[in-house]
Amino acid sequence: MDIEKIISVLNQNDWCDLEICGFYNNDLIIKGCLEITDQDYFIEMRFKNTTYISAPLSWTMDTTDEVFIKVTEKMLIPESSPEYQRYFHLGGKYLFSFLAEFFSSKEWVHIVADSIEYKIINVIAVV
Repeated sequence: MDIEKIISVLNQNDWCDLEICGFYNNDLIIKGCLEITDQDYFIEMRFKNTTYISAPLSWTMDTTDEVFIKVTEKMLIPESSPEYQRYFHLGGKYLFSFLAEFFSSKEWVHIVADSIEYKIINVIAVV
């Protein structure tokens, strides 16, 4: 899975703004940039066969946090658990969680999908 490579790209800066940019044929497209108002995206993530989303349309991540992205495999969550019922009731293989930073708090946002792919759109300078 590409998650370690994605974390490596995001770690090049102290923060990243993420924005949901599209949903096509069950694929969720999220792009990342340093400033959401500029929309100068440097990474695109495609979540294949997305079955669940619990996220705002855009959010900021503090990439200096020790853990700002988590991936949990469906088979590691007991079927009888509330987490399984909430996230995997429509399918999906992985729970992708991002630590979103809001004005006075941080909260996990969640996406359930079969896989994730990414591509580098622009090479950016480290800020």
